[in-house]
Amino acid sequence: MRISIAWLICLALALGALACSSSDDGQDASTEEDAATEQDLDNGTDDDTKVDAGSDVDAGTETDAGPDAGPETDEDISQDQDQPVEQSIGAPCHCEGDDCEQMGVPLPTADTIVGCDNVPSVASTALVCLRSYNGSLATHTFFANGFCALMSTRCEGANLICGSAVFGDYDAHVVCPAGTVMISLSEEIEVFGQKATIDNKSCHPGCADDNDCRTGETDPVFSAPAQYQCVDKNGVKFCHDPQNLTVEYTAVAF
Repeated sequence: MRISIAWLICLALALGALACSSSDDGQDASTEEDAATEQDLDNGTDDDTKVDAGSDVDAGTETDAGPDAGPETDEDISQDQDQPVEQSIGAPCHCEGDDCEQMGVPLPTADTIVGCDNVPSVASTALVCLRSYNGSLATHTFFANGFCALMSTRCEGANLICGSAVFGDYDAHVVCPAGTVMISLSEEIEVFGQKATIDNKSCHPGCADDNDCRTGETDPVFSAPAQYQCVDKNGVKFCHDPQNLTVEYTAVAF
């Protein structure tokens, strides 16, 4: 077997214009040893070539993955998860800062409203986060987990109430964003024996049925189920908790 290997090596060297010597056993053994070393090197080169080929296959796999990575990369998924679910009119919200309440009563407007980033701007209105109140200083309100809206008000009566109840331009507020409904109503407010009448207009999301509204929520302020639903006012439908509606109000769709 050894002689056959030596003969093959000699043949390979001959093809390279080299002479294969067989003068003595020592020289043959040396030649065989050298040839074996070269063969090992050749085999190593072949192994390297196979590794490179494997790399090519991997590269091919990466190339195939390229188109898939386009529309659905990790970065894209992360960005999608960071995007707000809605944050528009009717979305949940809360307030942060020292101007969120007055004597424990939640104020609709504040410097920092969280959760309403996609509410469009409308002239003569203010961005508000309507919230629930269950106390003795003001009328109870029912906006479980906060409710983004656009609003304008006017107030007549005690300054204690009107001083923090007026925002937007009530008379100039005549439109709401497309797909929403303007609710107009008037409320009699009494705080510490002081009285005032507040008129307000607010923009609420339109709806076809209850499935378009935030049903199934719980109001942590009242520890009770919220009553958000698709309210129908003479054929005009909008998402609201009817506990907040007065007997007389108007609804106009946009």
